[in-house]
Amino acid sequence: MASIPNEFIDTLLEKVDIVDVVAARVQLKKAGKDHSGLCPFHSENTPSFTVSQQKQFYHCFGCGKNGSAIGFMMEYEGLDFVDAVKDLAQLAGMEVPQQANFSHKKSNTNLFAVTEKTTRIFQHQLKSAPQVIAYLKNRQISGTTAQRFQIGYSLDQWDALIKRFDDNEQDLLKRAGLTTQNEQNRVYDKFRNRLMFPIHDKRGRVIAFGGRAIEPDQKPKYLNSPETELFHKGNELYGIHLAKKHSKDPFVLVVEGYMDVIALHEKGICNAVATLGTATSSQHISTLFKSWDRIVFCFDGDSAGVQAAEKALNMALPLYLDHKIIDFLFLPEKEDPDSYVNHHGAEAFIQLIDQAMPLSDFLVQIISRNINTKSLDGKAQLFDKAQPFIKQLPKGTFKQMVAKRIAELSGISLNTRQEPQKQNNNKSAKSDNPMRKLISLLLISPELCNKIPKQLNLSNLSFKGVEIVDKIVEIFNTNPHIKSAGILEHFRHSDYSQYLGYLMSMYDHLDEAQKNLEFDDLINYLIKLTSQLKINRLREKQLEKGLNNEEKQLLVQLLNQRNK
Repeated sequence: MASIPNEFIDTLLEKVDIVDVVAARVQLKKAGKDHSGLCPFHSENTPSFTVSQQKQFYHCFGCGKNGSAIGFMMEYEGLDFVDAVKDLAQLAGMEVPQQANFSHKKSNTNLFAVTEKTTRIFQHQLKSAPQVIAYLKNRQISGTTAQRFQIGYSLDQWDALIKRFDDNEQDLLKRAGLTTQNEQNRVYDKFRNRLMFPIHDKRGRVIAFGGRAIEPDQKPKYLNSPETELFHKGNELYGIHLAKKHSKDPFVLVVEGYMDVIALHEKGICNAVATLGTATSSQHISTLFKSWDRIVFCFDGDSAGVQAAEKALNMALPLYLDHKIIDFLFLPEKEDPDSYVNHHGAEAFIQLIDQAMPLSDFLVQIISRNINTKSLDGKAQLFDKAQPFIKQLPKGTFKQMVAKRIAELSGISLNTRQEPQKQNNNKSAKSDNPMRKLISLLLISPELCNKIPKQLNLSNLSFKGVEIVDKIVEIFNTNPHIKSAGILEHFRHSDYSQYLGYLMSMYDHLDEAQKNLEFDDLINYLIKLTSQLKINRLREKQLEKGLNNEEKQLLVQLLNQRNK
């Protein structure tokens, strides 16, 4: 699949000024060397949103959102990456490379055409499947709701769908995950004799399907499309396009299954979405927080539901900002949203939502589980067990309040337990992971890459992040004029993207001279570390089997350098 070359992205970000891009959409005021304004991504009365012309980077200290001009356009305008690049390229008078722009678009357009046609086929086949219609009626799903969700039926045949597409479309069917093949290379329909649920992206386009078994002995009960060019199940949420369209509620309800979402819609509760057979991911939470300030996770009341809730909690902690709310709703045992709303009605279900457990209460419940909080040992255990959870929370009032509550429950003073940490944190460049600081400095001032000694081999160290430093240096060497935001764009599709955006503002309080001093101190420390590592290895070899003359000279040289 073609992509836009990094060289084009670098040039685009050099020609486009992020201040112009943001100022056309957000009222900005000059604030020192930067610009500031009210964040367009969350409600606030005091400006915490800054735009740096030097770094070509925006950052909100309130909600944490940050990125380049491309990232801003994607977030603010709701564009995908290619469309954001196209809009900025037009602004800069540049033309997006033809191959990158259109082959990718045409390929996806063809796949969308296949999924849309398949949806219509399945819907038409449902009309002539009385046993499936009876099943839906028995589940209290009306024709109107079935049409809203475009529910359909796949025939109990090996090639019913294959026959509906021309020979030149068979490869598209395979790429869309609608056909599969056996060990004898026989190609056949993936979905057969199943109630079909089209899965839509947030723009309402069909990207995949879920199929529910019709026969009692049919396995598996639910079958989802495989990962494809259109469908990455860890990123998508079933029903999100309808929740946005049909609900005015200020919160979103996250449930576990297709039928839960559909049953709730049937009863007028239209702000429900479902994960697609996977645990809640950080991407799910980030996506939902773009449209809602409150998320209510709804789980079955059994042990599996509690386990799923714990996974959601762990994903939510690093993203839980002061202006956001996350609650947990546990249904009575042997009930799910589908059964509960059908047995008790919408009003009773809404009352349960109002009684949902706040994240802080659920967090304390998990931490204190199996601990005797009345004993001194148990209180100490509670305090220590809570620390990894608290560390995951972003800085802010909520984090302080959780820490205070844990301290009260354990009877341990925060000041008493934190003093030693404060002393340790004053070790200058030597504390924390030095790679973290080095990455931050290189992102803010890419020209510092020129000052890294060639003989410094960071790969000998065990710190996380060495590969990121190497990549930043490689990017800089290819384009010595690149700005901070340009480097960040090279990491857009990596697992490090969000982390690097955070590091971009780590040294904003320092001027250029201070940044250079910090960098020099850091490099000197890393040189000493690598030198000591070499000494240790030579010492170990000396004890085990002795050193040759060259190694002895190197050891003496390293020891002399260290002593100096």
